[in-house]
Amino acid sequence: MWAGQEGVNGQEMNGFLLGWVAFAIALGTGAIWFRRAYAVNLPENRGGFVAAMVAATSIGIIAFVEGAGWVGGIPAGIAILIGCFLLLTVAVSEQKGGTGQFQLGQPVPEFTAPDENGEPFEIASLIGNPLLLKFFRGHW
Repeated sequence: MWAGQEGVNGQEMNGFLLGWVAFAIALGTGAIWFRRAYAVNLPENRGGFVAAMVAATSIGIIAFVEGAGWVGGIPAGIAILIGCFLLLTVAVSEQKGGTGQFQLGQPVPEFTAPDENGEPFEIASLIGNPLLLKFFRGHW
């Protein structure tokens, strides 16, 4: 028992420890996820990430049920937020290619998209000019 912790019972200590375990799992998983997302190297099978995020969120909730107190409750709450946020990013991050994918050296299909001013831009206006199209693929 720590100095000044005479009133802490076993259940509060369990909640305290669980809160910090949940925080460590969520922080570690989040760091790995965002490092891989930044490197555009997310795995096709994200089951391990999902399992770790569900574990962190669940352990954080259990920490509150066990009575984590302030010192264990704050990291447990942060773990729940991180876990839920990362689960959301996994849910929306998968992007599938459409049937009309662009191929290098092939003519670009006709399309219209908004330009930087929100005005419609038609790709046909560039016929006869070299063109480089760059599409940003977000991972969140």
